[in-house]
Amino acid sequence: MAVKPIVHTSDVLIIGGGFSGMWAAIRASQQGRSVLVVDKGPRDWRGLGMVSGGDMIVMQPEFDVKDLLDELVYYYDGLCDQEQLAVILEASYDRFRDLENWGHIFARDEKGTLLYVPQRGLSFMRYYLYHPYGKGGIHTTDTLQAKMDEYGARRISNVEITELIKQDGRVCGAVGFHARGGAPCVFRAGAVVLCAHTGGWKQSYLSNTCAGEGAMLAFHAGARLRNMEFLQHWNVPVQFAWEGQTGMLPYGARFLNGNGEDFMRGYSPKRGAKVDPHYNIRGMALEAREGRGPVWFDTSTMSEEGVRVMTPTGGWMLLNDQKLKKIGIDFFNMKTPWMPQLNNNFGGVAADTRCRTDVPGLYVAGRALSVHTGVYMGGWDTCITSTTGYIAGEEAAAHAGDVCPDDMDMAAAKESLNGTLGLLGKPGIAPKDIVRRMQEIVNPVDVSILKTGEGLSRALAELEDVRDNILPGVAASEPHYLLKLVEARAMTLLTEMYLKAALARKESRCGHFREDYPSRLPRPAWVVLEKRDGEVRAALEPVPLERYPIQPHRYYMDDFNYPDQPRLGASPA
Repeated sequence: MAVKPIVHTSDVLIIGGGFSGMWAAIRASQQGRSVLVVDKGPRDWRGLGMVSGGDMIVMQPEFDVKDLLDELVYYYDGLCDQEQLAVILEASYDRFRDLENWGHIFARDEKGTLLYVPQRGLSFMRYYLYHPYGKGGIHTTDTLQAKMDEYGARRISNVEITELIKQDGRVCGAVGFHARGGAPCVFRAGAVVLCAHTGGWKQSYLSNTCAGEGAMLAFHAGARLRNMEFLQHWNVPVQFAWEGQTGMLPYGARFLNGNGEDFMRGYSPKRGAKVDPHYNIRGMALEAREGRGPVWFDTSTMSEEGVRVMTPTGGWMLLNDQKLKKIGIDFFNMKTPWMPQLNNNFGGVAADTRCRTDVPGLYVAGRALSVHTGVYMGGWDTCITSTTGYIAGEEAAAHAGDVCPDDMDMAAAKESLNGTLGLLGKPGIAPKDIVRRMQEIVNPVDVSILKTGEGLSRALAELEDVRDNILPGVAASEPHYLLKLVEARAMTLLTEMYLKAALARKESRCGHFREDYPSRLPRPAWVVLEKRDGEVRAALEPVPLERYPIQPHRYYMDDFNYPDQPRLGASPA
C-alpha cells in the first residue's frame, strides 16, 4: 500500500449511522467515552430511518410484558428469543419518552390520547403515529443528530468498512477506505458496535443502502448469524413508489385479484389482507400462478378516518401524492396495480440481551441484530433500533476501557487493506454485473416465495459458479466502484447465507414457506450460520422453551388456509 492510511482512534467505534448507530453514539457519549460513527453514505443521508414514518411500537406502562410476549410468540410461530424481546419491550417506553422530551411529536387526539394503529390483528403490539404523518423519520434523524452533536460524538461519512480487526481474539477496530478519494482508513477502538443493516439486494432503495456488509463483517470476524432464511418482501405499486399499505389495511384497504375478488379473504377469512406482507405476497403468487392476475390495491374502501390519518402531510410520501395527482392518480379513491418486491434479508447477528456477540469487543444493534423471523410490523424497527442501540452503546462504553486502542496490529490492518485497495484502477468485471446476477438468482418464485428444495439447490449451484468463477474477476476503475465491489462481495455472501439457511429449514414457519415441506415441525429451532473451515455452515439450534415464560400454544400461520399446490415446474395432473 503506497498511501499511508489515515488512522482514527476512539473509545467506541460505531459502524452504521442510522437510528441504532445514533442511539448507540448518544448513550456511549453520555458515559464519557469518545465516540466515532462511520457510515458509507453521505453526511446528510444517515440511514434508512430517514425515509421511515418515525412511528414506533411502544409497550405503554399499563401493559404487562407477558401479554406482548404472548402476542409475539403467536405472531412469530414460536420462533423468538423471549428474553431478548422482553428487554426490548421493557425499554421501549423510556426511549419513547426520550424522543418526546427531545421534541418528537407523537399524534394525539383532541383529548390528548395517543393515536395508534393495531398491528396484524394483535391487541398490544401497537404503533404510535408521528405527527404530521410521513415526516417522522426525518425529524427523528435530525433530533438524534442534534443529541450526538450535543454530547460530542463524531461522524465520518463516505467510508466503506471492509473488515473488523482483532487482536488476541478481541475486536479492536476496523479498516476501510474513503469512497470518493480512495484514502485508506484505519479505525482503532476499545469496542465496536455494528449497526450496519444485514442487507439486501438493492431493489428498492438503490443508493447508500447495505448490501450485506454488516453480515459479511460479522461473519468474517467469527460471529454467528441466524434467521438468514427469512426474506422481507414489500407489496409495492407497479407504476410508482409507495409503501403505505401497512397502515392502510387496518383502515379498510384491500387487495383484489384480476377477477375483482378480495382473494385474501379466501385464504384467511379471519385476517384477510390485514397481515404481514409475507402472507399477502404468498397469496399474490398463488393467484398469479392460477391465472387470476393482476393484483390491485383498492383504497376506495378505506374509512374516512383512515384516509384522514394516512394522507401524507410532508416528506417523500407527500411529494409522491402530489406527483400522482398531477398525472391523474388519486391514490385514496381508486385501485392501482401492485406487485411483490424482494427488499432485504431479515436475519442478523446473534447476541445476548446486552447486545454482546460471541466475539469479545463486538456489539450489535438495530437491524444488524437477529430479532426478526420473517414477518413485519410497522413501527417495530423504530422500537428495536432505539432500544438496542441504546443498550449496545451503554455496554460498549462500559467495556471499552478493557483494551488499549493502541494495541492494534497495524501490519495486519495494512495487509487487510491491501487485499481490497489492490483492485483499484484495474480492468475487470463491473460490480453491477454481480449485483444483477444475485438479484436474478434470488428472485424466482421457487427461491424466494413458494420455496422448494429444487429451486433453492438450483440457485445455490448458480451462486457457487458466480462466487468461484466470476467474482474473482471483478475490479474497480475508481473509488466509487471499489465501494460497489465491496457491496458485490457482500451481496454474494449474503445470497449464499440465505440459500443455505433456507435449505436447512425443512419446514414452513412464520415468514418461510417450503412447498416441499408445508408443515410446521413440533419444536421451533433457529438456523444458525457460522464460519467453519472458511465455509458457511448451517446448524439447527432448538429454541430453549424450557426457560421462557410463554409456551407456544397458538400459531399465526394457522389463521391461513392456503391450498395445496403442485410444485413449480410440475406437469398438471
